[in-house]
Amino acid sequence: MSKRMLTILLGLSVGVLAISAGLLLRVVWDGRSGAGAGSLATSVEFGAPFSLVDHTGAEITEAAFKGQPSLLFFGFTHCPEICPTTVYDMETWFQDLGPAAGDVEAFFVTVDPERDTSEFLSDYLTAQSDRVTGITGTPEDVWAMARSWRVYWQKRPLGDGDYTLDHFASIYVLDADGKLFEKISYGEDAESAKAKIMAAVNS
Repeated sequence: MSKRMLTILLGLSVGVLAISAGLLLRVVWDGRSGAGAGSLATSVEFGAPFSLVDHTGAEITEAAFKGQPSLLFFGFTHCPEICPTTVYDMETWFQDLGPAAGDVEAFFVTVDPERDTSEFLSDYLTAQSDRVTGITGTPEDVWAMARSWRVYWQKRPLGDGDYTLDHFASIYVLDADGKLFEKISYGEDAESAKAKIMAAVNS
């Protein structure tokens, strides 16, 4: 099997596993009382203090998630489909919502910090959007932060030292206190996604 075909097949497996992880998390949330827009608070804690760097090389902490609603996505720049599509979607939603979503922030946390340096994230994100802040750091610190948000990722070798990653593909919608408010699934209808963003803005 050629390396290109292997990459395509593994890229498809990324999508299947990532969507499956999102569906599993949805089952956990929906199985609790009061599940629905703006009511995802559970006995499970999401998020923890962290100290990492953004795509400009500046320090960033959990304080960046407070003071305004935010979109929080975990991915990696070598992702063949899910991650570029998600960045495009977030930028499109912001453009569609216009001033109504003017204060909403968006964050792209890499789960591949071994390759995704600040410089790499900057080149990747600024070419697509001026509204998305990249977050990276040392592998141990980045992965600890990702685990605190209970996201899934797993390295998949491609051969010759190359690899891809299966990963959780949904976007977390955070309220102005940096708390989990809603979840936008990968491939979700745009109107539904924008409604969840505006619900966070108006909460």
